[in-house]
Amino acid sequence: MKKITIAAALLGTLTLAGGAASAQPADWFTMRLTANIAKPAAVAWKLVGGEDWCGIAKYLDVKSCHIDKGKGEVGSLRTINGSILEIAVARTPLSYTYAQPAAANFYHGTMAMEPIDATHSRLVYTLIWNQTAVGDAKAQAEARDSRKTRFQAAVNKMAAAANKAP
Repeated sequence: MKKITIAAALLGTLTLAGGAASAQPADWFTMRLTANIAKPAAVAWKLVGGEDWCGIAKYLDVKSCHIDKGKGEVGSLRTINGSILEIAVARTPLSYTYAQPAAANFYHGTMAMEPIDATHSRLVYTLIWNQTAVGDAKAQAEARDSRKTRFQAAVNKMAAAANKAP
């Protein structure tokens, strides 16, 4: 409970700070990327690195992922490429959600494995961010396209790795 309270306090403080700095209303954009995997959900989750708080790093081709606190449970902190702070804000046996509380666009991501049936699953990566902070309509479209290309490629790599595994 203490960890949840600390995480909530951190997010609340950063949300207030972010809200005070942004005079424009939020324009939230959500993106859902998927790939099917021919494995049971629990097996597929392990194969894509879902139990490893930095497992996503190899699929996104980031230079570094460092776990600063925790092991991926709610309240855990990781730093991507030495500068992008992410906090785990939710966790289930087959999913996790993180937020970038210091980002002006208050970016969030969820990686989840959904069972389709006893032997098949679907990897779902959902992103949400305030695109107002990105700039004008052209910059927002470029940010959407860039994220879609990058994250769908990562989802596809994860699915391919899981589908190739014995």
